[in-house]
Order: sequence, then structure tokens, then C-alpha cells
Amino acid sequence: MHDVIIVGGGISGMTAAFLLQKSGRDVLVLEEKSEPGGHIRTLSEKGVRMETGPHSFMGSSEFTWKLVEDLEMGESVMPASPSSKNRYIFRNESLTPLPMGLSSFIRTPLLSWPAKLRLMMEPFIPNGAQEDDTAWDFFCRRFGREAANFIMSPFVSGVYAGDVKMLGARAAFPKFWNFEKDSGSMIWGAVKYMRNKKRRLKREGIEPKKGLFSFNGGLGNITQILAERLRSGILLEKSVTGVHKVENGYKVESGGESWKARAVVLATPPSTTASLLEGSLNGMTDDLKKIPMSPVALIHWRAREDNHTFPDGFGFLMPRLFEYRVLGTLFPSRLFPNRVSDGWQLFASFYGGMTDPGAVDLSDDALIELLLDE
Repeated sequence: MHDVIIVGGGISGMTAAFLLQKSGRDVLVLEEKSEPGGHIRTLSEKGVRMETGPHSFMGSSEFTWKLVEDLEMGESVMPASPSSKNRYIFRNESLTPLPMGLSSFIRTPLLSWPAKLRLMMEPFIPNGAQEDDTAWDFFCRRFGREAANFIMSPFVSGVYAGDVKMLGARAAFPKFWNFEKDSGSMIWGAVKYMRNKKRRLKREGIEPKKGLFSFNGGLGNITQILAERLRSGILLEKSVTGVHKVENGYKVESGGESWKARAVVLATPPSTTASLLEGSLNGMTDDLKKIPMSPVALIHWRAREDNHTFPDGFGFLMPRLFEYRVLGTLFPSRLFPNRVSDGWQLFASFYGGMTDPGAVDLSDDALIELLLDE
């Protein structure tokens, strides 16, 4: 009998397995696909290095750095180029830089003067935090409708591929929600949080890291190393069909095989979790089935290096007010080296999400045609 069985060999499942294994537990990971890693994989083809999911991790993530240290991957870490701080929002038929300071905020054409004044009034807006606030309700209350449309809504699309009017503010942005609840203002709450974090890091002797990072071989390196560390502790092409309580633990079934463990971790999507626990959670599976997942189609494409369609930077986001279906586009070859062969530049465009789920049902040819049209 194993100590723990983990269903799902993505980044969450394998990280949990690695940490449990590190603490001396006997762990088994069951993954239904032929390769581990979930959505974090790096593919190389015809001189192009493509990410199937996220392209980078944030330097402010202390947990990620601890994992990198535990996996002894420090030497392969690669910082993004300085231009990665440049982010763009589509407005007025052009890519407008997202202001990163007071001076650029005052000059930006991204917001009208009434909208800028409304945003600057945020510290004086009464605390109106509600448990069932949507992200739209929250951002409109704190920053005004125009800022919500042209800054916050694209941000939600970029992070969650979600619908700002459906996403729960407290669930999706717990820090932001608590800033208002505890400090009466998101701005003052953020200032207080950053001040306290800076003091804590200094007290603990931790050098804060800013910006974005990846690995020499792409972000998929981290899931590769996790899989190597787990070795025989991960079984592939094992589609779990049931989890049952038995004496002293649980039995996990896959086809004609079964395994026993004292505990089980389900690192699976809500709908899969619901089907595995059907009949054992007294109605909670119905709630799990209601949790929607944002479907996203990702298109990698390249252009000649002398094509200056896009400025240097991280990428751009598209507000949902416009007829364009693209959620946004990243500029991977401008963030990290060795992403595309010499003479080319690489881009990654996202379609779909909760506001346009039908995009993922389009054929590859139809998606490419849509990309070229836009």
C-alpha cells in the first residue's frame, strides 16, 4: 500500500508528489496521457521552440523559487529581456503602452481624463466589498467603468481567459479583494502589503526578484525534471475510472488495474474530479460539475525579423469591447533567446476563453484564416 496516490501528472500533481516524496512518503502518480506535464510543455519543431501553456513564471513567486532550488535548476534559469516590462492594450486602432508609472499614466491615451481622475479617486471610494462581487463589480467600484473596460477586463482575459462579469472577485483576486476589505482601498492595501513584504524579505535575508523568468530549454524543463525525479513513481497512460474508500485507505482503479493508498490527491479538472467521486460526496459533485473551464486555442506563428508590425515588449491584450476575437498575443522571441531560428520572430496568439468558447471548435485551417484576417 502506498502512502499517497496522486491522480494527475500536471505541474500541480507532480509538485505535490515531489514534495511528499522529499518528506519520505511513498507516492504514486497516475497520468492518463502518454507524457507528463499537463499544459506546461515545451515543443521544438523546425527551429521554433513553442510553449503549450504558460511562457514564464513571476520572479515574485517565492514558492516557485523554492521549487527551482529543490530541483537544483538554478543554473538553467533565464530572466526575460528588459523589454518584457512593456505591455500593450489595443485601443484607438493601435497598441497603446500600459502605463507603468505616474508620469506615463498622466500622458497615456489609453484612458480619457475623466477616467484618469476617477481612477485616482480610488483611495477615497467607500469600502463596498461583497462576498458575491464579480470581478466586473469590483473593478468598476474601485476604478471606474472605463478603466475596468480597457485595463482590468483585458487583464482578466489574459490571466484567466475568463469573463470579467462572471468571475468571482474574491476567488480570482483574493489579495485585491482583501486590500479593499481590510484597508478600505485597493491602492492603500497594495502599498501596505508591499511595504510589509519588503520588510519580511529583508528580515529573512531574501533578495527580492522582479520580472519574468523561464529556463534555457523552455518552461517545460521544470515538468521534465519533476518527472525524472519521480522516476518509477509516475505511471503514464493510466486513465483512472474510480476512487473508492476501503479499509485503512482508498482503492484507485484504472481499467483492470487497481492500487491502494492511505490517502489520495486528485490533481484533476473539476469535471473529472466530480466523476471520480460520484456518489461519495453527498451532492458536492454537482457543484464541481458546475465549475466552468475556460477553453483556449493557442496559435504559434512567425514573421520575418524585419517585419515591425509589433513593438518590443511582452505582448498585447485585446479589450472585449471590440469585434476582434483574439484575446491577446505574446512576443516569445522578444522575451527569451533561442525561441526561433535567426532571421525570424515568434508570436503566440490566444483565442477562445469564456467570452468566445466556440473558437476552440474551429479547425486548424479556420483558426489560421481567422488569425490572418485579424
